[in-house]
Amino acid sequence: MSAEKTLDILDLFDFDTRALNVPQIAEKLGQPQSSVYRHLRLLKEKGYIMESANGYYSLGYRFLKLAKIVRLDMNITAIAQPVMRQLTKETEETSILLVYSNMQAVCLETIASHQPIKVSSEQGQIVPLYGGASSKALLAFLAEEIVEELYGKGFVRKHTEQTITDLAVMKQNLAEIREKGYAFSDGEIDEGVVSYGVPIHDSDQQVVASLSIAGPRGRMLEKDEKELVAHLMAAAESIQRYL
Repeated sequence: MSAEKTLDILDLFDFDTRALNVPQIAEKLGQPQSSVYRHLRLLKEKGYIMESANGYYSLGYRFLKLAKIVRLDMNITAIAQPVMRQLTKETEETSILLVYSNMQAVCLETIASHQPIKVSSEQGQIVPLYGGASSKALLAFLAEEIVEELYGKGFVRKHTEQTITDLAVMKQNLAEIREKGYAFSDGEIDEGVVSYGVPIHDSDQQVVASLSIAGPRGRMLEKDEKELVAHLMAAAESIQRYL
């Protein structure tokens, strides 16, 4: 079954063409009706297509979920940027915005301090989900099955001596993050970098991103942890108001 032919069916729908039956789809694509039925069956099973009682097909509700994800990824960066600039100004450290994607984390935005440091979390970069405060602030609120798959299928590797490579140790660490409401990392991915991270929730109270600050170990450990975390949580709350 050709994926291209299946996608061709979805491309037939637009604002002017909201519903089509099998003969219409077959005619538009120049495909046999039997082939169209097979493609529609798959799309229907996956929730991409709905069938009405009169035999017409329209786009399914699964697209609402996908649209929400795309809209969120586009909007959250615009919403977060001014908040992150203020956070970096207040803490004098680099602020980082991450989202979860397919067993990894993706950095949507980074606002560097006037004393920049080299970190793995740079805008557009894919980073490990199992290390660093930004990533752990996401991982702590994902399904436990994801955590187990991460460790069970060889995704985890040692970046520094501080990387958590033991599943039981990670589960304990994630439980502490959920209890405290924030994550801490001391050189787990980038040697000599300390970071604090908090989750960002949407209006349904689902964790959709994480916000963190990172800086050189010596400078970060000289600062008041409670004050840094308070700045982080206030910034996260500011972003959440618009999600």
